Amino acid sequence: MVDAITIDVDEQRTFRNYLSRVISSVGDLSFPMGEFARIIKKESTANFILKGFGKYAPLTPVYLKRKRILAPGASILVGARRGSTVNGVLKSGGGVSGKMRDSILKTTSDSVLRIGKTSMEVGTKAKTRSGAPYPRFIQKGTGKMASRPFLFLTKKMVKRMFNTLDDYIIHVWKTA
Repeated sequence: MVDAITIDVDEQRTFRNYLSRVISSVGDLSFPMGEFARIIKKESTANFILKGFGKYAPLTPVYLKRKRILAPGASILVGARRGSTVNGVLKSGGGVSGKMRDSILKTTSDSVLRIGKTSMEVGTKAKTRSGAPYPRFIQKGTGKMASRPFLFLTKKMVKRMFNTLDDYIIHVWKTA
């Protein structure tokens, strides 16, 4: 198994039960699974673009000050590259990493996107240069840092998934 951050629709019991019934009656759900991935990616795109909708715990004052120097304007979910500063002025390095963001919003070597007949997986396996699982730290938090989940299922997303399944079932039964 890939060391990756993913979300699991099984955490949504009602959705899981409905999905199980649909799988037993229809079988191959590759198409709706692809649509589910698209829904998750679309919401994740909005989350990164809108800088987390203001729902995250603020960065620590020390890190915020450093991040503003290293990567001015970077959203809360986008990391700053290492750099050196002197008296609050960038001397070398810095800039926006965006490795985790890009692996979710685009297709990169760190992207995780698997569509199966009855399952799908969307996530990232991005790591820092030293090999640390940075996305896991962001998603789950650490002793020093609050969690800032960038992959999640909202009620709105699950409703869109229900509607996608309903539309797919109607289409399958009409063409059968």
